[in-house]
Amino acid sequence: MRISYLALSDTRCTVQVSGCNFRCRGCFSNERHPGGEDVSPARIAEQIPPGREVLLAGGEPTIDKQGLVSLIHELDGRKVILSTNGYCLDEALLENLARVTVHIDLKALDPQLHRWYTGRDNARVLEAIRLLYDQGFDFEVNTVYIPDVVNISEVEHIAAFLSNIGNIRYKVIRYVPFGGFSQRPAEEEINAATTAASKYLDNVSSSIENRSHPARSQVVRLVP
Repeated sequence: MRISYLALSDTRCTVQVSGCNFRCRGCFSNERHPGGEDVSPARIAEQIPPGREVLLAGGEPTIDKQGLVSLIHELDGRKVILSTNGYCLDEALLENLARVTVHIDLKALDPQLHRWYTGRDNARVLEAIRLLYDQGFDFEVNTVYIPDVVNISEVEHIAAFLSNIGNIRYKVIRYVPFGGFSQRPAEEEINAATTAASKYLDNVSSSIENRSHPARSQVVRLVP
């Protein structure tokens, strides 16, 4: 797998995978570009201290499906969270992700907006959400709130769509400004978006009230 680094905290290890199949206009992550080192799943796993929860993030971890499945096998017995845009999630891959918690990022429900923002259609992402629900996965859907791009009405439409599948966990993420694409949303905007989504779903949260990344971490660069 192409890995940029590991970020270690007392409770979690984040594996940052390089490269992404989306080209999101407002993305701030350096891992969207190909790079890093080609490191074996066994080598990655042996660098992670015992007892740590493991977050697989990027970039997009599902691009290298074989590497992803091998790494999850090497991490057997640990709690694993897969953060993904969902585009590559299909039935064949999901068969190998049993007991993995999935955080799937739905950029937009509107297909034109999704294609404009990411360069990709969202039909496969929407189907992945249905598959995750139908197969009983532990998962949540995340949407980044971007002022004047993905706003309250889009968040509400997403929540309504999810409610037609089931009572799915949904989280609104506060946009981190990058390259002058948009501004940081006010806390009031995020609260209004979660309130709108809560009309359709019982379990709605935001990155303001529920921080998912450790406050302190140590970065470890990997070598093959």
